[in-house]
Parts: sequence; structure tokens; C-alpha cells
Amino acid sequence: METRLARLLEYQHALVAFSGMALQTLPPERLMQHACAQISRVTHIKHTKVLRYRPRNGDLPIIAGVGWKPGVVGTATLPMDAASPPGRSIQTGAAVAVEDFANDTEFRVSPLLREHGIVALLNVPIMIDGQSWGVLEVDANKPRAFDEGDIGFLTAFANVMGTALARHEAQQQVLRSAQEHTKAEAVWNALVAELRHRTKNNLQTIVSFLSVQRRSATSEETKSRLSSVMERVHAIALAHDQLSLKEGMSHVEFGNYLRSLCANIAPHDGPVTVLVEASAATLPLDRAVPAGLIVNELVTNAFKYAFEDGKEGSVRVCFSVDPGAGEACIVVEDNGKGMGPRREGGLGLTLVDTFARQLAGHVAHDPVEKGTRTRVCFPLAM
Repeated sequence: METRLARLLEYQHALVAFSGMALQTLPPERLMQHACAQISRVTHIKHTKVLRYRPRNGDLPIIAGVGWKPGVVGTATLPMDAASPPGRSIQTGAAVAVEDFANDTEFRVSPLLREHGIVALLNVPIMIDGQSWGVLEVDANKPRAFDEGDIGFLTAFANVMGTALARHEAQQQVLRSAQEHTKAEAVWNALVAELRHRTKNNLQTIVSFLSVQRRSATSEETKSRLSSVMERVHAIALAHDQLSLKEGMSHVEFGNYLRSLCANIAPHDGPVTVLVEASAATLPLDRAVPAGLIVNELVTNAFKYAFEDGKEGSVRVCFSVDPGAGEACIVVEDNGKGMGPRREGGLGLTLVDTFARQLAGHVAHDPVEKGTRTRVCFPLAM
């Protein structure tokens, strides 16, 4: 059970990381290739691929993937008939798993899979607007029983991918509309509102999936880790609640985002209070999310470790901007018992360092008479 929960926890970390990447304006081909690589890494399955459904041709070309021989990705196609596992997934809109082709009489092994020694697979549909856009698939070289965790993980990845593809199509449609001098602004706002709704639904799906896994966990450590991942996903969702448009770009009013984020972390009637002081400033979405996750980790750490049970205290979050230097700074400080030596294996501060590097920023732990004070400064734009 603990091995299974450790695997599920690794899945959750990969989902959170991919959700953050999907928020960026990456070309679809690059995003899908990254998804295949990450799925292969965490599932320990060498071959993964994305297939695009072409209704006019009635086939499924492989448009992204890892582990395949040169010339497969971008060239090879698979059939759409009912004996084809990805074809069945497109037709039914559901996951299809084959544990061992040698013992399966329902599906046909394609020459491509036979050539690569594939004996088991799992695929799930990628959906956009309720329609099958394509298939996300993992292909194993030995028999494998895929459980609900595997199916849920691959489905969540496919949902996030579908949202990112829908956003790209929305952006392309807006560009076409602007070029035609139509009501570009109204179309854009409607598409962004729809995108926000889809993204939030997909993030809620991930949170629900994590919640189910948390309830099935047997150790308190695993439950705590899953709760932490849920909090990080929710931090990303809050950024989308603050999403607005400015000069054709997605921006977040960061002060409002911090207030919402801290209100979500801090109990309203608890002994420890959170005070947020923030300069009025907007950040691009792809910078607001990692900056918000930094605050999430630091404030959460303060609540967990800075105060004795039931003891009163305060956590102060400050966000300031220096337009002349083109730099922003986040300071999180508490009046608790102090940080002490860094805990071995502690994930929170490791993530702070990781998100700071993502922002091309730096982390400093300022000396204070009482408590802990952490400062993270980063350029406003890259």
C-alpha cells in the first residue's frame, strides 16, 4: 500500500508541475512532447505518444512521443477501427487498457507496436468541447496491470493538455478575428472567460483526484504530502480567478491574488493571523503563479513550524515593486520560534528555491530578533 501511495504522490507532483507549464504560452508541439517525457519518467514506461484524430482521413497520426525509433513521430499513423486500442478510445470517449496482448483477443497488435516490442498499453482520450481531439497513450514492453491510479493520472494529464490546446486554438481564433477587423475584443474576452472556466474545472478535477487518494492513504505522512499538493494546485486555481487581460496578455493583479491566497491558507478564527501588504502591480500569469506558490510554501511552513499549538502569533507578507530596477520582492516573516536548521528531506523550502530559479530570482533569509524572515526578489519581466 505504501509503495502504491508513493507512486500516486509522484504522479501528483508531475501533474502539478505540468499544470504550471500548461499555463505558459508554449507551442502545442512542445507542450505535448514535454508531457510525453514527463509521463514516461514517472510511470517508468519507455514508450509514450500523443495521437491526433483526423476525421477526414479516418486515422490517428503520431504527433508527439518518446522512446520510438527515428521517423515514427510525425510520420506513422494508426488505424481508427474498433480492434485498434486508440481507435476504440476515440469511439467510446473512454480509457482503454490492454494488460497483455498475448492473452487478449479483442484488440489487434499493430505492426508499429510489434516492431517496438509493445505487449501492454493504456490510452485515454484528449477531449476539447466534449469532442475527442486525440489520444494520450503509454506503451509497455512487458505485461502490466493498470489500476485506477494509472488511469486517473493519465486522464488528468489529458484533461490539462486538452485545456492548453483549447487555449491555443482560442488565441489563434482571436488573431484571425483581429486580422479580419471583426469584434476581436468581445471574442477574446468570451474565449478567455471560457478558458478560465475550463482550466478551473480541470484543476478541480485534479484536486478531487488528490482528495480520493488522500482518503485511501494509511500513513499520516502520505496524507500530509497529498494535502500539500492539493494546496499547491488550489494556489494555481486562485491565480486563474484573478486573471485579467492587459495589452493582449494574461495578467494577474498580484496584491489581490496574495490576499486571496493567504485567506485560503489562514484559519479565520485561529490564533495566528496573516497580514498582507502589497503594492499595486500586475504580473504576467506565468510569473504570478510561481511567485504565488513561493508565498504558499512560506506561509504554510510558518503555520506548521513557527508556532506552538494554540500559541498566538502573526505572519506578515509584503510585496513591493521597484520600477526603476525592474524588480519585485516578496518578504514573508513571522514572530514565531524561528526556523532552526533546515529539515532533511523538507520539500517546502526546496520548492521555494526551485520556483525562485524559475523566476530568475534569489532567496535570502534575513536575520531577525525573533521568528523567521525570508526575502525573494526577482525581475518583473524576462
